[in-house]
Amino acid sequence: MVYETAKAMALAGNGVGTPRVVKLYIDDAREVLLGVAKAAKRQGWTAEELVLALDPPKQKLKPWERHQGPLPSSSEP
Repeated sequence: MVYETAKAMALAGNGVGTPRVVKLYIDDAREVLLGVAKAAKRQGWTAEELVLALDPPKQKLKPWERHQGPLPSSSEP
């Protein structure tokens, strides 16, 4: 989990996710994850609630919305 967080931070920071660059972010990734865990504990959240907050379920489209296609952009008449 720490490695994946460090990789995401490296990609966001400078766009390079090589193992050498990711190693530079390992300590910061641990601090970030520890901070998230402590904040969740202060709020009284369970692990399930934390996962739902970070990755909310997608709303299912109604049958008629699936076949409509993309909405027109504002530049189209």
